[in-house]
Amino acid sequence: MVYSQIGSGQPIVLLHGFLEERSMWNDYAEKLSSTFKVICNDLLGQGESGSTGYVHSMQEQAAAVATVLFNENVEKCKVVGHSMGGYVALALAEKHPDLIDGLVLFHSTAYPDLEEKKADRERVISLVQRNKSVYVNAAIPTLFAEHSRLILKNEIQQVIDIANSFSDQGIIANIRGMMERKDRSSLLKNGKFRKLIIHGEMDSVISLDDAKNIAALNDDIQLEVVENISHMGHLEAPEKCFQLIADFCKN
Repeated sequence: MVYSQIGSGQPIVLLHGFLEERSMWNDYAEKLSSTFKVICNDLLGQGESGSTGYVHSMQEQAAAVATVLFNENVEKCKVVGHSMGGYVALALAEKHPDLIDGLVLFHSTAYPDLEEKKADRERVISLVQRNKSVYVNAAIPTLFAEHSRLILKNEIQQVIDIANSFSDQGIIANIRGMMERKDRSSLLKNGKFRKLIIHGEMDSVISLDDAKNIAALNDDIQLEVVENISHMGHLEAPEKCFQLIADFCKN
């Protein structure tokens, strides 16, 4: 697993989502590094990290992240996971609860895929096998609210270009890993670490009801709904989302 770290102080781990790499965090990492040690990982099969097989389970991804953290002598950290990165963060918290001081689900969920979603992912795998670029070019704009697509054309194209650089194997292995992930809502309900959910009001991937149901699991789960954005808050509302993350990490 390839990773970068910047700054010094209490560690914060930033985990990117599906079809992303650690560069998505560049602006946030630079700002946070004035106060924190910020570690950004390329999850298996994406960015500069290679694939280990044809299924990257969330547990395997979490084990690779844990190896990085132990290599950096991290004993306690806050973890922010965007989309698939949130699934990995939960798997990390499940395996190493004493490592986690706080967890942020950023456009993510603790619930598993429903059967309909799994069928959807099977169709995506078939499409990636036939023509990855067709899938990537069509899928990524749908992660943004319609009005965001008009003003973030350059940013969306950058995300597309990055995703097209990933191998078919890496993309498919991560899809299968997401399909197989288990329900970790009890971890949010019972975990002793602090929890924050940042969700887009118009999220096209994970419903707002889903986020509200998770937040209702325990009074100590903080839910922040950002208006007029979909699934890519770091680009659609970068300042608002950064401030939510920074305030959470400072407390």
